[in-house]
Amino acid sequence: MLEGKFYPGVGVIHSVVQPGLEWVVRVNGVYWTACAALAGYSFQAGDAIRPIDRQGNTLLIEPA
Repeated sequence: MLEGKFYPGVGVIHSVVQPGLEWVVRVNGVYWTACAALAGYSFQAGDAIRPIDRQGNTLLIEPA
């Protein structure tokens, strides 16, 4: 896994926007749009995630 650079700690998948491509996540009480940091990651609502970077207002995430 990649080391966290953007946010310490973990968040949770709130909802799936486009399966396998885009999610809404909650990190430290704030909702963000998120994309997978690496191809092949897939998440479902309730999955724990770790934000590792940000592009604009979109977080790049990996499994926690």
